[in-house]
Amino acid sequence: MNNTLKYILVAVIALLSIALITDRFLHEPTTAVQTPSPETTVGPFEGLPLRFNGYYRNQIGDLLYLIRFFPEGRVVSVNGTSDVEKDLPKYLIRETQGNPTMGLYNVPVQVAGDSMVFITRPEKGEIEYRGAVVSSSMVRFVRHSHITGTRQLMEYVFYPDSVPSK
Repeated sequence: MNNTLKYILVAVIALLSIALITDRFLHEPTTAVQTPSPETTVGPFEGLPLRFNGYYRNQIGDLLYLIRFFPEGRVVSVNGTSDVEKDLPKYLIRETQGNPTMGLYNVPVQVAGDSMVFITRPEKGEIEYRGAVVSSSMVRFVRHSHITGTRQLMEYVFYPDSVPSK
């Protein structure tokens, strides 16, 4: 009698194990099986290692320059000081209308090969940015103010949306 009970228990356990394994394979959610594919860019930035899930930041002294690219070929930029830094990223959205009096712009980017150019127009002239993507974590521009004639090399470091800048 003892052996018969053991065989029955082993058989029941084996059947339950088979049922659990079969159920798992037949009813496993498809999201658990799929692996996310890397984000592919279609549009003017295609082929560039540019990131769209955050912004790029440059600091010169107390002045901050933040820019965010959008896949359709636009850049939103905002300038400010470290005093208001925590408030600046909220302006870096696709819908930004721009406000030259506060250094906020939403402008198209011209792309030729690996080079990019965009122009902002403050109240008294224009500022031209010419540069390229150095890596997925850095873009570099020469900022030429046609107002003052000055040129600056600006290296912008990437900050993902979930990470505060400082």
